[in-house]
Amino acid sequence: MRISGINIPKSIRRMVAVWAIAHGSLPCLAQIRYFQPASIPGTEANVVAIPSAVQDSIVTDTIFQVWSKEGYPLRYYKKIRTSVCFDNKCRLLKCTLYWNVTGRYLGLELEKGEFLSKARHKPFKRKEYLRLHAILADESSRLSVLSYGELAPRAQPKAGGKADVDAVTSATAASILDDVVPGAAYTTYKMWHVVYGASQQEVRDLTIRSLSPALIEQLLDSPDATDKIWALDHIRGNVRLSPELRGRLFSLINGGQYNLAERAINALDRQELDADTVQAMLAGKLAQGSYAIRKLILGKFAQASHLTEQAVAGLMPVLNGNNPELTNNVLDLFAQHRIADPEISREVAALLTRENAFVAKKAYKYLAALPSKSADVAAQMDAFRKEHLQE
Repeated sequence: MRISGINIPKSIRRMVAVWAIAHGSLPCLAQIRYFQPASIPGTEANVVAIPSAVQDSIVTDTIFQVWSKEGYPLRYYKKIRTSVCFDNKCRLLKCTLYWNVTGRYLGLELEKGEFLSKARHKPFKRKEYLRLHAILADESSRLSVLSYGELAPRAQPKAGGKADVDAVTSATAASILDDVVPGAAYTTYKMWHVVYGASQQEVRDLTIRSLSPALIEQLLDSPDATDKIWALDHIRGNVRLSPELRGRLFSLINGGQYNLAERAINALDRQELDADTVQAMLAGKLAQGSYAIRKLILGKFAQASHLTEQAVAGLMPVLNGNNPELTNNVLDLFAQHRIADPEISREVAALLTRENAFVAKKAYKYLAALPSKSADVAAQMDAFRKEHLQE
């Protein structure tokens, strides 16, 4: 490097370059990568290239699925190739976007020597990469409802009557400055819509086809709550429960997080629910659960084809409890499953003396539908009928 005939030492040139990169005057030559915590840990074993069915002009027609040595997918990525234009000048953007296995945004990566730029081709500074990274991680961003036409202010006519078209691409509308990287609204908008567009569902579909008990267990250990919810929501119809995974589901019931408990209960399909051990485990949760959880469990028992003896035994404390709504729910279950055991009938007959008129009448209705009754139960019913049902 020479300035007016003077040789500049290499060490000085390096210092100038470092300063220029730090202040956004030159693109960084190091590889640029920004990532969130992954859904699951694992050692990469191989990468499978899958033809993508997504039609998008800015992404390549291949989706890459990264597999772990344990035999489940770790992440996905797609390569972006598109022109970014400012002031009638364009440059090719080469970027790679990554998803977690649940379709959640994982990160972005640029090829070595590549960089993102704003208006007038000013390279992104570190704070702008961090801002873009945060925007891409926000699935509820307002970008989901903004149109491309809202990204820039309308061009104003020049003195000669013609609009300045460059103003459309080089400026950002003031109303959306909080939703984009200023000066790079187009880049922000397009990348966000790639992350949360059809490619996201494609990622999820590929994971669903690869689901296994082991993968679900890994997702339940994810640092991100949305990964856990996604995993629980996709068990039924896709995965047969292993004993280990079944245990994990029951650990979430009464675990202090209602949304996870609800989905863990819902993950039990009819075949699982009809198993004696599962009904016993579910009934056991009634003794320690909150009102909301117990109501969910009772609703789940309504989906069973029958009630086991252990389940009925677990329902008795709820029947005799102090919550009228839950007592009525148990009576509905007994009626639905035609529970006609003499001992159960005596327990129900005791409800005829409850102060809550609705509970007492519900108990009478249940007993009246039984094919046979013991003499003492019949006598209790007769007394109730004379006192409460006859005019």
